[in-house]
Amino acid sequence: MIHNHSSGKHGLLRKMLAVCIAFAMICSVSISAFSVEASSENTDETVQSVMTEEEGDPEAAEAETDSEQTPGEEQTEEPEVTPPEDNVENPDADNAEPTPSEDNEQPADPTVTEQPEEPTVTEQPTATPTQVEELEKDKADSEVQTQDAKAKWPTPTPASSTTYSGKAAIYYLANPAGDPWTNDTGAWAPAQETSNTIGNINTDGATWEDGYVGNTVYKEKNIKSNVSKYITSWPDGSKGTTWTVKRGDATTGSYFTFVLDSIWYNYKTAISKDTGIALRDLNKEDILEITLTPRKISRDNGGTYPYHIDCALSIKSKSVFTAKFWVKDPGETDYTQVDAKNYKTGDSVVETTKAEIGSTKEVNGIIYVLDGWYPENETGGAYKDQKITNWNYTPNATELADGTVNFYAHYTPLYTSVNIKKLVTGNMGDKSKPFHFKVSVVKGNTNLPFKIDKTQYTDPTEITLSDNQTTALTQVPVGATVTITEDNYSGYTTSCTIDGSASAGGRTATISNIQQNNENAAHEVTFTNNKEAIPDTGLNLGTTPYILALGIVALGAGLLLFGRRKRQS
Repeated sequence: MIHNHSSGKHGLLRKMLAVCIAFAMICSVSISAFSVEASSENTDETVQSVMTEEEGDPEAAEAETDSEQTPGEEQTEEPEVTPPEDNVENPDADNAEPTPSEDNEQPADPTVTEQPEEPTVTEQPTATPTQVEELEKDKADSEVQTQDAKAKWPTPTPASSTTYSGKAAIYYLANPAGDPWTNDTGAWAPAQETSNTIGNINTDGATWEDGYVGNTVYKEKNIKSNVSKYITSWPDGSKGTTWTVKRGDATTGSYFTFVLDSIWYNYKTAISKDTGIALRDLNKEDILEITLTPRKISRDNGGTYPYHIDCALSIKSKSVFTAKFWVKDPGETDYTQVDAKNYKTGDSVVETTKAEIGSTKEVNGIIYVLDGWYPENETGGAYKDQKITNWNYTPNATELADGTVNFYAHYTPLYTSVNIKKLVTGNMGDKSKPFHFKVSVVKGNTNLPFKIDKTQYTDPTEITLSDNQTTALTQVPVGATVTITEDNYSGYTTSCTIDGSASAGGRTATISNIQQNNENAAHEVTFTNNKEAIPDTGLNLGTTPYILALGIVALGAGLLLFGRRKRQS
């Protein structure tokens, strides 16, 4: 009995001790959970979930360490949640990760050192504090401009068709080698609504064309053809196709400073990328003048001045210049910029790969070829008779007068010509007789234009030729089908040859898919009409002329015989 009583007391004590320990643990968990719940209800839900999912593991561990526990004792100790208490701290640790720590600070250092352009600014040993401050200000201003421009860019909506006359803000490419026809405000300077260069325009009679930002099309957004025609005055009151601002000039000096300041960061970054000149070696003092050439007038831009004059820049500098390549497409009157690059002064220009000389385009049945690059003339246009054959090209001082050298290429139609010649043969052939022909030039079912002398024809037309006469068809589109048909003339046998070879057409000569001959010599088509006399082999007594002739002969013979008998008698 004593043994049993003692065993009962020990069992009771163990149970009470287990209850106390469990109660202490529950209190501890409750305090931690309360602190987490005070900061976030979501965190509390996470803690409870973790406790529920993992409470089986500590029970198993306790069972291994105390093999004498009865099933009832295991149920008593089940509420122990010591391991989950450790998991409650883990979310706290996770939540604390965003705060600065030694682990977070270590990857930050390589990030700083891997930026390529920041050391360029900070590592200038010869830069003055003023230069460093200026560089940082340029970058900051550029970033603000870009953000403002993106925030204020309007949604694409159809533009008004009304004519506008009044003020327009002037904007210009931040990089002189940029695309002058994009409507992406990120490519233009200064930031939207910050331009202090205001001109005047009158868009009466202008044609509004679609604009673009990437693949987004803006209907009737821009005037692109003959833009300067619609600019009535520049900010200084001057007129002209371009506007030049100069450093220190009494009239335009302030505009020069504003324009240069607004593009300086983007400009020198582009120059450094193209030429390899270090940013620290590019100085504003090298810029002498800036010429603004209007490339388009855009509308529906919002703000105080919804109309903009968007200009390309030619920057005259002591250290660099810009080369631009322009192409005029078939049927167009204006050139489009296809490529541009900045060069160091004294360098030669490399031929662009953005346009392939000799490439062709077909428009309305006519094939056009990009025939070559031409330098700019003294007025800024293209020399039409001085094709560049040797690259790389070194521009002269005249071409670099404004800091930009331009190269022009245009598509020309591929033409050939056909000489049509007439010959009349045979002893009865009438060499003064006019012979009529019908001429047509087609591709598929479409009539194509051609010329006879200086007159242009599109529809089939007629020509007239006599013996040994020639008519030339000129500006005959390559790839067309030329058909020449002579009228039918009785008594004449007609044949023709094409480039010396007999044609099976008789009265019709056909040249299908006509091409250029060597050295673009004319094709030769010759029509020959032959007529010969048929010799008589006897009299046809059934005809009146011959009867009369026979009667006259008989009468003459009778008179002669009668006269001879009379003399004999």
